[in-house]
Amino acid sequence: MRRVVGPIPVLILLLCTLAPLRAAEWEWRTFTNASDVRQVLAADTLVWAATNGGVLSYSPVTGRFTPFVNTDGLAGNEVAAVERDRHGRIWMAASGGLINVYTPSSGRWQTISDYDGQSIKDLTVLGDSLFVSLDIGISLFDAGRWEVKETYKIGRVNRTLIDGRQIWAACPDGVRASNLDLPNLMAPAAWTLYTIADGLPHSEALSLAAHEGRIYTGTLKGLGIFDGTSWLPGELLDNTIADLAVWGEQLAVSAGYAVLRRNGANSYSQIGNGLAQVTSLSVDGSGRLWAGISQNGLAWIGPEGAAWNRLLPDGPADNKYTALTFDRNGVLWTASSSGGISRYDGSSWRVFNRKNGLLPGNDYRTLAVDNRNRVWAGSWGTGIALFTTSGDSIAIDILDAQDGLAGISVNPNYVVITGLHADKNGNMWILNYQADNLQILAVVDSLGNWQYFTTRDGIKSKLTTAIASDQNNRVWIGTQDRGISVLDHNDTPFNKSDDDLSQGLSTEDGLNSLAIRTLACDADGVMWIGTPEGLEYWYEGALNPRYQVINDDINVVSVDVRNNKWIGTSGGMSMFEADGYTWRHFSTSTSALVGDNVTSFAFNEHTGQLYIGTTNGLSRLQTPFTRPAANLSRLAGYPNPFTLEGPGALFYIENLADKATVRIYTPEGRLIRHIPAVQIHGSRTIWDGRNDRGELVASGIYLFLATTESGEAGSGKVAVIRP
Repeated sequence: MRRVVGPIPVLILLLCTLAPLRAAEWEWRTFTNASDVRQVLAADTLVWAATNGGVLSYSPVTGRFTPFVNTDGLAGNEVAAVERDRHGRIWMAASGGLINVYTPSSGRWQTISDYDGQSIKDLTVLGDSLFVSLDIGISLFDAGRWEVKETYKIGRVNRTLIDGRQIWAACPDGVRASNLDLPNLMAPAAWTLYTIADGLPHSEALSLAAHEGRIYTGTLKGLGIFDGTSWLPGELLDNTIADLAVWGEQLAVSAGYAVLRRNGANSYSQIGNGLAQVTSLSVDGSGRLWAGISQNGLAWIGPEGAAWNRLLPDGPADNKYTALTFDRNGVLWTASSSGGISRYDGSSWRVFNRKNGLLPGNDYRTLAVDNRNRVWAGSWGTGIALFTTSGDSIAIDILDAQDGLAGISVNPNYVVITGLHADKNGNMWILNYQADNLQILAVVDSLGNWQYFTTRDGIKSKLTTAIASDQNNRVWIGTQDRGISVLDHNDTPFNKSDDDLSQGLSTEDGLNSLAIRTLACDADGVMWIGTPEGLEYWYEGALNPRYQVINDDINVVSVDVRNNKWIGTSGGMSMFEADGYTWRHFSTSTSALVGDNVTSFAFNEHTGQLYIGTTNGLSRLQTPFTRPAANLSRLAGYPNPFTLEGPGALFYIENLADKATVRIYTPEGRLIRHIPAVQIHGSRTIWDGRNDRGELVASGIYLFLATTESGEAGSGKVAVIRP
């Protein structure tokens, strides 16, 4: 066992104490990693960045990032380009072809769908004209008339530059140039193509800049320079030149992992210290040079600076989620197949991975929390990371081949964990995928005692993929190729003499697929089984298919505190309500879900927030489903006073017991609103300030009364203000 200890920053500890934000029911929020910057734009007092996780604005004055994602109005979170027009509006191009226009002064969002389905590479503004660099050429959008004026079909354009009345296009086959005053730029003959034969250092041009009467183009292999008549000998021929910017009196050049200053012909000096791969450059009004960096956010350096100032936005490790869980303190933990483990306390993120030296690997597939509030994270290849939070630090223990786990046959140190499950007795069950010693299932108790189960004991396959317990505490083990094995250990998992592993399910029993991806037992004792071929359920010995799921390619099934079933698929997610017949379906086309390939869920039973992991980011859905209070002793309502202003004005009544009914009365005792128990899905309900006829009530003091079937009652008062 190896241990790493990491402190929790004081800021995070302070933020943990803040009350959670209260959101309206069925409200969405998106969380993304936005560290992979594709384009940076320094404009006025803000710096804008187009990233893999939306658009960022950064204020050098406050030192704060502001993210913009799909739940803020952005058409898509994969953003390729950002530009600013003369009216101060910010233009953002999503990789799928939609363009957003954001007005910072008003917060207004507009969407242009004329290029939907096309690949946008760059945006360039000239007056009220927007030149859109596309796979098919350059399209001219008239921002005054809000319409596409014409498109110059010259093939894919990576970058567009306007220099005076000359228009330049960086293309995969060279550089094209024309004049905006020509009568017909849509004619191919109106464009001059410059290639390697004309002196370009490489055929693929990536970037453009105009400086001191010359045109500079960055290519895959060097910098090309056009003096107005011909191309001069190429420079930096061993470097990919991703971007160029005029910085003061000189040209700044992004060349791989360094930014260079061009001092003269074939003369360069490095600007500041080295950076990770720079994708974009921009200069602000104060003379600072800004760099967008692949996977590492932003950096800036002043005119006389000796070192870059690095800025990484707060967020999870990446946008690919394999597992989610809440610990007993309400902190969200996330696992990624490429970014390690992330921790979100409701205000800030903290990342643990190989990159920052806190974990031996980055590929984690499963999470579970034990009765000591330790978080277990199973990896693909590096065993288990065990996180213990204590005061202001987190200790990380690594469990691998030295600690009772086994590697695969070709590498005894390559320990793969595909499932973790904490049973009702506090035991942690572990799926040790393809263990060379055949000990593919292990269990460990809170005292550190271990027991192992093998294929020789009766488990059907070494390729274990999913694990769950049923209401009888039997352990169900899903496999990749042999269906399901069921271990009945008679509540003595450390005594194998009374074990029964004869039970299980296969295609002969009606399974639609032997590849089991997920298992979940609900409050009625129904075992839900997800496969690539659909959703099934087992109850009292009978196996049945469950239709109406949004997509049959099932990734994950989870049961919330109110016994609703949430099903994540490769085509969105479905919710099957506890009533046994109502379905809800969510996808990117019908909701603000961040991605359609839904891979994991975590449910906060106290707030009703459902976190949804996808391969394109993390969504949070505010549901009405919470765990009811034990009684009505802590009944409360907020905000108080309650101002009836705007359609979003809501009064929350919290800490309701199970099957509670709420009534709202005037001071004279007249009933104005009745909220029956059937409409209350847990510990909270809302009142919109209207009576049972749908009319807004008058200003005054109102009484809210909650009662249960057993006769318990609780009450409170609220001051209503109607402007």
